[in-house]
Amino acid sequence: MIELSDRAKSIIAKAQADQDATRNLTKSFDEILTERTDALGKRLSEILSRLNVPPEFATHLKVDTFGNVTAEGPWKAKIEKMFSENPDLAKELKEVSGLSALKAAQASLDLYNEQKKSTNDEKKQAEAWKNYNIRGLNIQTLSGVMTVKDGKLRSAAIDYVDMIADPTGINSGKSRQDVADRLV
Repeated sequence: MIELSDRAKSIIAKAQADQDATRNLTKSFDEILTERTDALGKRLSEILSRLNVPPEFATHLKVDTFGNVTAEGPWKAKIEKMFSENPDLAKELKEVSGLSALKAAQASLDLYNEQKKSTNDEKKQAEAWKNYNIRGLNIQTLSGVMTVKDGKLRSAAIDYVDMIADPTGINSGKSRQDVADRLV
């Protein structure tokens, strides 16, 4: 058995921390967001299961700017108590919902640029600008709204932009009604 000095332990700990920090440098924003969302969804599903909340029940959560989480439905009190007792969980939900809103805002901007480039007509460009502003307000309203169902965590802001960008569901394989149902 080899006993390491405190200095050697410190060097190994720093090397591990550096390796952990650089692991995400090669990942895209979408990959990091997907990983965090999936991990949080799994964690929330396990906790909700222990609270006897059925996994097929869509649990709607709303996190405010202060990190307070509110829920809807018959398990409202249990869920809100759980979040108040686990501030780290509420903080992660707030961060994931904020990053999701950022992704939705970028998608909305991309859609605006696409619409603006496709025409030289000033009226149509003004209409694209108006629609972009409306989408921005809607994304801001939906930014803290998340849903956990069947082990999956979904952002209402991302679902909203998906519905706007692909209203027929042809590209995503989802119908407009499927996306709209997740927003409710």
